[in-house]
Amino acid sequence: MNSKTKFSKPPTPNEEKEKKLEAFINLSDEKIDKSQIETAKPKKEKVKPVYLRAPESLWGDIHEIMAITGLSMNAICLDLLRPQIKRKLKELREY
Repeated sequence: MNSKTKFSKPPTPNEEKEKKLEAFINLSDEKIDKSQIETAKPKKEKVKPVYLRAPESLWGDIHEIMAITGLSMNAICLDLLRPQIKRKLKELREY
């Protein structure tokens, strides 16, 4: 056992643990008013296809990322391009 271990606060007493457990269990018994829950659908933007001419090595790298992550090529490309495009557009607007 490590003698240098320090606790930031004392352990919770058993009575307090039981109260917290009961409160947690009773949450599932309470009825939740559906009007309280906001059911906003995510806003979908219009999409346009983008055709890129890229080196085969880049194509291979994207396919390797697809194989490792299970993400689609579209998701990977957008994930990589979006931050750079936003940064470049900001630089151009400031100029």
